[in-house]
Amino acid sequence: MTYQQPPAAPKRAPFAFRLALALWVIAEAAAFIGLVYLIGLFFTILIAVGTTVLGVALVTNAGKKSFASARDYLNSGGDPTRELPNGYALAGAVCLIIPGFVTDLVGLLLLFPPTRLLFRGVGRWLARSAPVMNFGGADVIDGEVIDERDADEPVKYGDTKNGPRSIDPGP
Repeated sequence: MTYQQPPAAPKRAPFAFRLALALWVIAEAAAFIGLVYLIGLFFTILIAVGTTVLGVALVTNAGKKSFASARDYLNSGGDPTRELPNGYALAGAVCLIIPGFVTDLVGLLLLFPPTRLLFRGVGRWLARSAPVMNFGGADVIDGEVIDERDADEPVKYGDTKNGPRSIDPGP
């Protein structure tokens, strides 16, 4: 008879993260109860649903602008590690979608350019503390690019005869 060890318990989150999460939940509950006390349950739920709908609308709008500006910036040879112009607005729209009035307040602060300055330090700290991702190995293969296409003939999106597909449909 073989004895099988029980699986190891999963690693717990750091204390600071657990404390911040607990404080956030308590703050959200207090804000909800306080707003119910001030304006009533119906209007509180109406505001919560309204901010979620506003957040969904803003995510589509800010997301389109953010991805378009990121594509233009990166296609022009920009540094991909630099923060993107509409990233904070997109984060603010996502905060509006998350139920809760504290996250709605943070989302509204992220939407307006003057108050975004409050979060720039936090964003830079998160970017610095994020682990470095290594996609693939460090092998470098020297090679030579041979272009067999006619330089005068334009390459169209999806044209596999004259070249690879491009992610940018162009004019």
